[in-house]
Parts: sequence; C-alpha cells; structure tokens
Amino acid sequence: MKPSLLTYLSISFYLSHLQNCFSFQVPSSTQKSSHESSTLLSAISRRQAILSSTAALTAETTWRTLVNTASIALESNSIPSSLPEGTLQTIQAGKAAVIPNWLSKQETFLLLKDAQTCYKGGHFTNFILSRNKNKADKEANDRWIMPSFASKKRIGPFMDDAVGDLDVRNSLKRKMAVVKAELARGLDRPTLDQEKDEQTHEMEYLRYGVGALLNRHTDEHHLELKRPHGSKLPLKENASRRSVTWLVYLNDDWDPERDGGQLRLHEREYESAFPVGAAIRNDLQVGWLKANPNKGLREQPVFLDPNRDGPENETCVLYTFEKDGKKRDLSKAPFANLALYLGGGDAVARKLMIDNAVDAERFHLIDAPKSLVSSFVKSDANDKGQDGGERIKDIYPSAGTLVLFDSVSLPHEVLQTNRERFGVQGWFHEHIYTSADV
Repeated sequence: MKPSLLTYLSISFYLSHLQNCFSFQVPSSTQKSSHESSTLLSAISRRQAILSSTAALTAETTWRTLVNTASIALESNSIPSSLPEGTLQTIQAGKAAVIPNWLSKQETFLLLKDAQTCYKGGHFTNFILSRNKNKADKEANDRWIMPSFASKKRIGPFMDDAVGDLDVRNSLKRKMAVVKAELARGLDRPTLDQEKDEQTHEMEYLRYGVGALLNRHTDEHHLELKRPHGSKLPLKENASRRSVTWLVYLNDDWDPERDGGQLRLHEREYESAFPVGAAIRNDLQVGWLKANPNKGLREQPVFLDPNRDGPENETCVLYTFEKDGKKRDLSKAPFANLALYLGGGDAVARKLMIDNAVDAERFHLIDAPKSLVSSFVKSDANDKGQDGGERIKDIYPSAGTLVLFDSVSLPHEVLQTNRERFGVQGWFHEHIYTSADV
C-alpha cells in the first residue's frame, strides 16, 4: 500500500506519540518524509493545523494512523508478523483461524480486570439482539457490550479516557492495528486499508451473563439480502461493511464441560477452492457449490451479481469461479430480485436461480432467509447443514485466544454460557463501492 500524503502528515505530526505506541522503529521512508511534512505543515495556516491535530486525536483517525504505520513497517520488515504461518490461507479457505495464547496472561488479566470494572461502573449497554423485554427467557438474552463508537460521529466508552483503563485498551488496539494491516496485504483486500471511509473498524468489550447464548447467524450480508433492491438504493459515498470478524477471550480457568459458552462454527467440510467473502466490488458471497472429491468437484463459493441487464427488478445472477480462474454464471438469464426473499432454503433456490442440474444439486445457501415460505418448508438441516456439507467446530473461550474469520461466509453461534464470560470482539471493514467510485 502506498501511503497518502495525509498519512505522512499524520505520522510526522504524531511521530513521538507513535514511537511510544509501537515497539518498533518507524521505517526510514517515513523518517525521510519528516522534512517534507514539516515544510508542508509550515505552509498550512495555524487554524488548519489546529483542526488537523484535533481530528487526528479522534478514535477513528488515530486508528487509521496506527494501521497505516503498521502497514509501512510490515512492508519494510521493521516488525515481524503477528500471525502464525497459515493464518491467511485458513481465512481465505472459509475457515476460522484460531491462535491460542495470542495475548499473554498479563495482558488478558489487565483487560479482564478493566472489563469487569467498566461493567460494574455501568458503562456497558444491552446488546441490540437482547433488548426485547417481552422475551420469556431473559437469561438467554443477557448479553452486553461496551463499544468504541456510541454513534458514527461520537466515541463510545471503549475509547473514552474517562472510563476504566484506556491505556490497557489502547495496547490491544495497537496490536489489532498490526493484524488488520497484515490481513489487508495478505488477503488481497486493499480496501481494508481504506482511509476515506467513515468507519473502518468496530471494537468492543463483550459480556455474556449466566444463561446467555446467541443463535446461528453471519455477521455481514449482501446488500441485496439486507433489504429488497438494496443494491439499487442510494448509498453514502464513504460507506463500509464488515469484512473480517475477530474475537479475543479473557476469562481464565475455563472449563468447557462445566462453563459452556463455546463459539460454534458451521464450517464447510472441505476448504474453498477460491477466496471467500467477496469477488468483484460489492458482489458478496451468498452460497456454495458442494465438493464431491469422488467426482473431482471442489468446494466453490457462489457470489451474487445484482446488476445484470434484464427486465426491471430481474437483474440477479449467481456465479462462481473455475480452476482456470474464469467466472462462470449459474444461469443464462437473470432471475427476479425478490426471489432472494422467498426463503424455503436450498430447495427453492435451486429451482429459481440455477439452470444446470448438477450445479443445482450442489448448491447451498450460506444462510437461508427466513420467510413465510420457509415456515412451511420442512428443513432437514442437522449438524452437517441442510446439504450435508457443513461440519461443526467448537472453540472454547480460553484466555488469550484470538479467533479470526471472514464475516460473510462463516455462520456461527454461541452456546449457552453457564458462567459470566468476558471478551473483546471486533470487525475490520471494507469499502462499499458506489457510483462515485471509478
């Protein structure tokens, strides 16, 4: 990634601050830019300089500076990789990378202490999916978060220096900035480093009370699945979406048999033959073509293009990629956009969206939409998924463990927690393309 002039200005202006933030030396290319940056700063009015420095202290701008600095350092080999070998390939294959002891015992102890103090101090808010007071099972919805952003324009308690121990949280933030920089380069997702987007990340403490759980879901969806004709509706120029999900667990001495609270992943049995998540611009993954090694068929991600030429409101086409890297459509003509909302699982999708019988037999939706139709269609889903191609993988919430996976392609849930559980969770964002993008 070639840093922008604004990045160099920020790095130069906060050089002493950043050197304290990282345990590595700022690369020589950045040091050489100091004179250039100083010259430019002298040409900026006093008022503009004050405004720039104020903006650089905001949570989002500071985060971007940390990520950009880490990216420069990684390119110049000034710092080592923070991720074990094979991590990037695991994520690209549609599976979760699990890294035990990624944080030291001292780091997890300090974060856990801070999280507990902040929760007792009333700085957590009820998780949005837990806010239905009429639900009979109150314990199952006992989930709380302490976010970085109270809104897109206002920082939340996670980044508030008046709340708890901000130094401890900033230490984790610096480490996660290096992780994001590595993922942007290694996963070939350049807009993970996008500077112009309004929000490029989320980071928050997470608490599960006794009895709490979270049902199966995915963290990000295609625009066309969020609302009817979502791809055609106006979008903000600087919009972003979740790209990579991450979690760090904080509780020590966790007994999985007694304490529960496992992260249950619904991974595909076989690794994806093509990188998961998104293919071209906003064409996010919505399904799979199931592997059959006996017939030489690999696990293939299926993406949705909602902007093909066709009759009004019939512009959707599913496609995949073959061994030679060429794109292949799964239907000759576009299908109706509203077909995505009929539900009914794989059976309905196979009839309405795919031409070839072999493709139809292999096709599986990542998560079928819930609808009136789906309530009447009997599902044969089990631990192996509706098409038999899934495999369950349980991750125990052991202190210091880092988990990373694609936000679009991997369904997951949290099993019932029998003991208060704390962690940190977050999402690295990618750019959503609009008509303003060339």
